[in-house]
Amino acid sequence: MRFTNTFFAALLACVASVSSQTADQPQPAPCVVRRASHHQQGKIFEDLVENFYRTKNYTRAYTHMVADLIQHNPAVLDGSNASFTTVVGLIGPPSVKVQVLRTAFSAPYGWVHWRIDGLGGAERPSAVVDIFRFNGTCVQEHWDVIQEMPAESVNPHPLF
Repeated sequence: MRFTNTFFAALLACVASVSSQTADQPQPAPCVVRRASHHQQGKIFEDLVENFYRTKNYTRAYTHMVADLIQHNPAVLDGSNASFTTVVGLIGPPSVKVQVLRTAFSAPYGWVHWRIDGLGGAERPSAVVDIFRFNGTCVQEHWDVIQEMPAESVNPHPLF
């Protein structure tokens, strides 16, 4: 399987080797599903966004993920363990910059549109949209859509 997108190339390299950064951010126990109102889910989503994207506190962010997390990214295995290791190695380094652009929550789904710079030494940034499906108090399922900024664009609208 050959990926030409820098994001996927970096992702596959990360998956191939466990990052030493996981020692700095130990993986937490997975989330235990409990009933939650739509309002409570929204607050949990806000905490997830704050910790996952803004402060890069993945140990805290992954307290919201179930052990059997369903992962729709073709380069990451199911389960919160595989996702955690990949995320910490891929976007955890200080050289990788993350900027949240937009968020929305409509129970049981939340989405985050964000920009990532410096991924795998890439010169151009990528735009990412993550979609999370909640089951009660926990994230049960994840999708992402990733687009690297092209060197040239025929469309005048900015990527971000």
